[in-house]
Amino acid sequence: MIEHRHLRYFLALADLLHYGKASAQVSVTQPSLSRQIADLESQLGCQLFVRTSRSVELTSAGLEFQRSAQLVMQAMDSAIRSTQAVARGEKGALRIAFTSMIAWSGLPKLIKSYADSAPGVNLELSELIPSALMKAVESGECDIGLTFEATVQPPYQYRELQRESLSIAVPADHRLAHQKVVTVKDLVDEPFILSPRNTASALHDGIVQLCRQNGFEPRARMYTQLQGTIVNLVGEGLGVSIIPTAMSKSNPESVRFVRIDDAPELALGMVWNTTNSNPCLSAFIQSVDARLDET
Repeated sequence: MIEHRHLRYFLALADLLHYGKASAQVSVTQPSLSRQIADLESQLGCQLFVRTSRSVELTSAGLEFQRSAQLVMQAMDSAIRSTQAVARGEKGALRIAFTSMIAWSGLPKLIKSYADSAPGVNLELSELIPSALMKAVESGECDIGLTFEATVQPPYQYRELQRESLSIAVPADHRLAHQKVVTVKDLVDEPFILSPRNTASALHDGIVQLCRQNGFEPRARMYTQLQGTIVNLVGEGLGVSIIPTAMSKSNPESVRFVRIDDAPELALGMVWNTTNSNPCLSAFIQSVDARLDET
């Protein structure tokens, strides 16, 4: 059977046409190289080299085999490099799910940093509501999710990446629209537009708890799942909302965002299945850790 070493030894001799130099290049003795070449010729059933006391030359069959062997070695080297790149998470695919407001936070910079360091990885991004995102992680439909704080059990893990402040969103002609800072108590009796608890429990519970701490129960006029939709509904004058400040980057003309005095911050982070064997996932987590260490 012709093996990798036969091709390597043959190509060294075909290139150098000198047994002493070729044996030194492949780190074997000259007699060992001679035996390997003789074995290769025996298996092929033809002579590859013409040997004289002064020179070594390729036969016509040897020239043809040299061309073919070079292609085989190039293909093998490419396969090795490609396989190793996949194993290092430098090549392949990574499926990232994220909630709508994540796109307005600082987390996309983490995605860009990884994408820049791993151009061979195809990033598949999916925008999902928080509850659907967790189901996607659990089912293996995505490799990692970027979302609000999540309480998970092994084999799942949640890691906080940043804190996000809260602001009120009010119509541009609202009585609070031109305030620099407001308190939650300023929203007593206002009609709220909220995320439903069954789709975004961390955000919903945080807002309700904040209102209760300030002595009132938020009067929900309507519920909708996406933060961008909430902002649009506020702009239409259908109510007010408490939302992550990052949503102010959407900058709609019909909405004003006002900072809430002493409001708690929301945690944003990533969640994944620790048994997920995708090397790109490990590489992404390492990239995120390195980026956070720089800040």
